[in-house]
Amino acid sequence: MILENEAHIWLLSCEKRRTEWADRMKAVRAMRKRDSRPEPIGRSSEEQIDFTIVDTWLASGSQLSSSSGGPGQSRARGGSDPHKMISSTISRYACRIIIDRENYDKAFLYAAGFDSVKNIFLGEKATKWMKRNGEMDGLTTNGILILHPNRNTEELSEEDVPLMYVWREVSVDGDIYTLRETRSSNARGALVPEETNMLQDGTLIDLCGATLLWRTADGLRKSPTAQELEMALDRLNAGKPQCPVNLNTLIIPKKKSSKGGGSRQPYVYLRCGHVQGKHEWGHHALSNGQQSYKCPICLAESERVIQIVQYV
Repeated sequence: MILENEAHIWLLSCEKRRTEWADRMKAVRAMRKRDSRPEPIGRSSEEQIDFTIVDTWLASGSQLSSSSGGPGQSRARGGSDPHKMISSTISRYACRIIIDRENYDKAFLYAAGFDSVKNIFLGEKATKWMKRNGEMDGLTTNGILILHPNRNTEELSEEDVPLMYVWREVSVDGDIYTLRETRSSNARGALVPEETNMLQDGTLIDLCGATLLWRTADGLRKSPTAQELEMALDRLNAGKPQCPVNLNTLIIPKKKSSKGGGSRQPYVYLRCGHVQGKHEWGHHALSNGQQSYKCPICLAESERVIQIVQYV
């Protein structure tokens, strides 16, 4: 009788363990299903970094002074001393892209990444603070900037349409802030709660040294082919568009010219998107040393104008 009771107790214990194990595995599966898949990006080549990124100018071998894709000051590439060490401005653990396991179209950008011991790594000079809910947040030293394309603005009034090319900064916790006064300033920008860190097709991610373009599978499927772009370019050039200032015909060339393309080369104003030929109207230097280009059509001020060319 004692043996039967002991056996019964043992069976109950085994059943309890199986139930606990089943519940635990169910919780693990639910957690895995709920959690997202991170894609760490940075300059580091450590095992936990999925995508190792180097500076654009470093990859191209350029030693000239230039700026990154997003807003920021130009930086020297070693000056006249070819033996001077040139440091990268991309963080070792720059950012994370978190992708939903169930819906791969949902991807979110977060600043900073995990080091080898699975801790969020921020430099000593990085900005850190505690939010109202008691959680810590911060920014990388040079910042991770994000720029969403303006979409679905047809139903908005003219006053509600957002400005083109408005860069924002993403925090470690995924919150969106306005840009800091300088790229590595210790004072963070203002919180923009109505904007999201969810990536869209065409979103730009500026790592301060390289700029990434986010494309979705649906966006790539709907993108025009090289042949369709070629045909559209031929139709555009056949229409003989004219510069509103020089009143001459503009032609989009097949490749970029090192000489500037001449008077027929079209340029686009980045602030408003208007296209014109090369001229000096509205071009002036600001007090901080930067250049400004006023569009003759809408009078919007752009920090730069760039050539329009076809890349095959």
